[in-house]
Amino acid sequence: MSTTAIRRPTWMTQEDRTSALPAGATPTPTSGPPVPQVLARRYVLEERIAVGGMAEVWRAHDRTLARTVAVKILHEHLSADDAFRERFRREAVAAAKLGHPGVVAIFDTGDDAGWTYLVMEYVEGVTLKERVAEEGPLPLEDVASLAEQVAAALADAHLHGLVHRDVKPANILWAPDGIVKVADFGIAKAAQSSRDLTQTGTLLGTATYIAPEQVRGEPLDGRADQYAFACVLYEALTGTPPFLGNSTMETATMRLQEDPLPARSLRPDVPEAIEAALATALTVDPADRHRSVLELGWTFHPWAQRIAESSDDSTEASPPAEPPEGVPPPSTTNDTAESADAQASPRRFRRVEGAWLASVLASLAVVATLAAVGLASGLVDVDRIPRLVAEVVEGDDEADEETPVEIGAGDLTAFDPPEVEDYPGGNNVERDEQLPNLLDADASTFWRTELYEDAEFEGQKPGVGFTADLGEAHELAEITLHTPSDGISFEVRVADEPSDDVDDWETLDEVSGADSVEVIEGDGVEARYVLVYVVPPLVEPDFDGDDGQYAAAFSVLDIRGEPP
Repeated sequence: MSTTAIRRPTWMTQEDRTSALPAGATPTPTSGPPVPQVLARRYVLEERIAVGGMAEVWRAHDRTLARTVAVKILHEHLSADDAFRERFRREAVAAAKLGHPGVVAIFDTGDDAGWTYLVMEYVEGVTLKERVAEEGPLPLEDVASLAEQVAAALADAHLHGLVHRDVKPANILWAPDGIVKVADFGIAKAAQSSRDLTQTGTLLGTATYIAPEQVRGEPLDGRADQYAFACVLYEALTGTPPFLGNSTMETATMRLQEDPLPARSLRPDVPEAIEAALATALTVDPADRHRSVLELGWTFHPWAQRIAESSDDSTEASPPAEPPEGVPPPSTTNDTAESADAQASPRRFRRVEGAWLASVLASLAVVATLAAVGLASGLVDVDRIPRLVAEVVEGDDEADEETPVEIGAGDLTAFDPPEVEDYPGGNNVERDEQLPNLLDADASTFWRTELYEDAEFEGQKPGVGFTADLGEAHELAEITLHTPSDGISFEVRVADEPSDDVDDWETLDEVSGADSVEVIEGDGVEARYVLVYVVPPLVEPDFDGDDGQYAAAFSVLDIRGEPP
């Protein structure tokens, strides 16, 4: 891992730009009454380390738990706004439900003496924005490590119904030990919150990284974060964002009209697999992007491994042009293969059909948005890239009702029946201790079958897998499975009651030669139990270093459908 001389004393983002005061400074805002020295008789404010358009951030001491925390205090005019304060509280509660180590933790929120505050994890480190500004294009291995970690954090948020909506370099924190965390979920809206809380509000996003659907004011899901994250990775690799116009409006609308330059035209040592993955994530139509941000992150896995495998003095070594054999890049919905002619010269900007109309409509939307919010609101600051705000349209209940929700799999159990016709059978156990890994949204952890000497389960059984108990019957919309063992075959089956006989389960789909991400359509089938059943042939599990034996593995299980 490369390091940089830049160090900041604590958590901060573009929203809360550095405006450090000496230690022991009196907590006095720019206007209004002084902030209490101690909030809620618990948080002792020690040093103001950042201030921005919405809030100021203090390093503080938590008397109750005897630890250092970061406290964000809203400015007076926002603390006095009942509607904004309630929205701030709801968003804090939603973000606090995220328990992923790659997300800056939120501990508490409250009001004291008229001031609204948020207590967060205190993190030493540097933002990605600062690293790129200091170093320019970053080493491929560093970007790869970041890609995997941030993808896992965002995927976890998506599984919990949260869309960040403002993924950018200033919101990505890099600790000295190489751990990367995503900050500022405070503006994220709960994608599945009740209608009365979401009919009005704002969708915020920095123009340089905003997704096309966000520019157009359309409903958002995790694919908007995927697009923004691809912009971030593009900038980390090349030193420049994929779109940068002469104004905020031009920067925002460029992505509706043209493709970015291929990353390799700006940095030739970017592997073709990574360039192709970025191009897929940066498509205008969300349906053409990767089916999960994890799929984008997994593309970087071979190069992330090199951080651990290489010594500190091996910086002269060049990364390979393609991923190591046995770890293919994830499949995409676009054909990313390029002809020899295309590889010889950078791809030209492509005008999409109807670009002139899209530009006019997007420009009008942006103008109306900026007029509604106003430069004096604090959301637009001359010292930073302005944010775009699009109002959520009231009465869009139909779209909300059609969005499938995550269905929690409360109980995962290995499926390895001891009695199988024409086979010796299993033992009802198949690495059960790894089953929780399927629900942590982390592509680097997985459930794996036992190792077998051949691809046919050594003739012991026709298949093996795991079941998920949904607690009660649900109308299923889709089941998404991520696997590090590309090429395996499996079946997805459902039932109202569990059974040791696989034939008692109704088959939803059969997958042969699986890609790294497979989405199984539920077709509205109602069921309480889901069975993922691996069938021969198994593959050699290069994903965890066991050579000469055969297995299958899954890293993420996401089941979505209608609530009961």
